[in-house]
Amino acid sequence: MQKVDIRIGQYCNGRFDFEPFGCDLLRGFWKFAGTNGREQGIIALFVLHSLQKEPKSGYDILKEIEERTGGRWVPSKGTLYPVLRHLEEDGLIGVLETGRRGKSIYGTTPAGEEMLRAVRRHRQESHKRLVLFKDLFVEIFGDSARPLDTLLFEVRCLTDALPSERQEEAAQILERTCEELRRIDADERHSC
Repeated sequence: MQKVDIRIGQYCNGRFDFEPFGCDLLRGFWKFAGTNGREQGIIALFVLHSLQKEPKSGYDILKEIEERTGGRWVPSKGTLYPVLRHLEEDGLIGVLETGRRGKSIYGTTPAGEEMLRAVRRHRQESHKRLVLFKDLFVEIFGDSARPLDTLLFEVRCLTDALPSERQEEAAQILERTCEELRRIDADERHSC
């Protein structure tokens, strides 16, 4: 099996040191380093996720993104196809078949599936580390300036810590909260 290298932290003495503020190659908003160190972003993660479910063409992936975003955002072909090429060069996806007019159908490789699992595992670990530093962030940026951010962070921490059998109950509570917020928003719009 090809070694998957999701480098988080600093490379030190033949291993990666998971320091919270180290040389983090899962940096920014969901960026990760492929097997050759090339940085990939959210589109590459979505491609891996989508292809893990079933093989697709680039066009199918574009249509899926359009559907998932309600048509509000669709990357151009000039954005998606280089991502596909890079993922293929990194050995994370492969062409399973070539159809009429050269249409390529892509699927994940075992290395791509392992990369996706590693990114998901790291997200959970990263969130746990972030919780540890919450009080420092509040100290630096202040709690009173952004009370909603603090509450949302706490909701996220609490829901992440729930056992799976209680998550449906939490989802129902949050849905009721969202309904109430929508009501407040509608009331505010009518009063302007």
